[in-house]
Amino acid sequence: RDYLASGSRDRTVKLWSVKAASCLMSFEAHENWVRGVLIHPNGRFIISCGDDRSIRVFDIKANRCLRTIDAAHAHFVSSIAMHHTLPVLVSGSVDTTVKCWQLD
Repeated sequence: RDYLASGSRDRTVKLWSVKAASCLMSFEAHENWVRGVLIHPNGRFIISCGDDRSIRVFDIKANRCLRTIDAAHAHFVSSIAMHHTLPVLVSGSVDTTVKCWQLD
């Protein structure tokens, strides 16, 4: 696919077209810096994490935040990774913990 997701200290998550070099959509749901973003392997969702200690799932087609895991960690959520075939998300935090999340 021709897409790239980004997160920023301005608290936004953006979906970009690499080919057109343009922003396709912007999500403003985080309450603090966004530290990590990824596009779900099925291409329908963007998942993000940040200093508000949350993990958020954005539906690209509906252009909205679909799910929020508030207080996912005790401190900033600094990284996320997704298994390429299983619905499993892993998050890491400044609190030195790693958590696995079953996505449905």
